[in-house]
Amino acid sequence: MFLLQMSGVPGSGKSTVAAYVVETYGAVAIDYDVIKTAILDADFDLPASAKAAYEVMYATARHTLTQGHSVIMDSPCAWPRILTTGMEIARSHNATYKYIECQIQDLTLLDQRLATRPRLRTHRPRINIPPADAASEPVDGETLFRDWLTRIQRPATNYLQLDMHRPLAEVLPEVDIYLKP
Repeated sequence: MFLLQMSGVPGSGKSTVAAYVVETYGAVAIDYDVIKTAILDADFDLPASAKAAYEVMYATARHTLTQGHSVIMDSPCAWPRILTTGMEIARSHNATYKYIECQIQDLTLLDQRLATRPRLRTHRPRINIPPADAASEPVDGETLFRDWLTRIQRPATNYLQLDMHRPLAEVLPEVDIYLKP
């Protein structure tokens, strides 16, 4: 049993890799954006929805591991608490902790991916267009994304960084090598 913490900026491919792990390894994906969208739909304000979504993600991960299923926590992982909480949840449930970071530096490619992916309420439609609920966010998305890239949290050792500029067919074998016991 494992807890896989996905990491990376929005549009970097976290959910795509998570879907592959679900299909291949039978893990349960817990998507922060799905949870946050539901909380916003219940009329919570934006700051409260962000905090609540992480707490729901953590509680769901704990519950799913207790049931004996491997878990994928799919979120940007841009704050130290997100990383340490994921590690603590794995440790307290005797699950192997894994961490995959989807890296993408090319903001033009990232913008194309944001524009063409299926969109939840919490997703940015483009780098320079914030989600509707975050209309007061700065429009300078390039600065925002470059800042996100520097804030990504990762463990000190035993993690996988994927170069998501490459085709998925080249990246997924690395995931298999990393996840196999």
